[in-house]
Amino acid sequence: MLWNSILNWTGAIGLFSHDLPFPPFPVSWQDTGTGVFTLAGTALALMTGPCRRDAPRSIAATAAVTALAALIVDVYLY
Repeated sequence: MLWNSILNWTGAIGLFSHDLPFPPFPVSWQDTGTGVFTLAGTALALMTGPCRRDAPRSIAATAAVTALAALIVDVYLY
């Protein structure tokens, strides 16, 4: 939501929302930004919250899986 809010606020939504002309995976820069923001937010939330005593590799893996899921949902469902 934060990434899309930034794009709307700056008026850049039209610049970032053009899909790649590759039908099996039509990703756009907007979708990629969603994945990056999800990765950062999830890692931050896990490091300061419930997983603060876990290994960094475990936190990174969980954040990466969450970001990949957000990217796939954004590509195929929105």
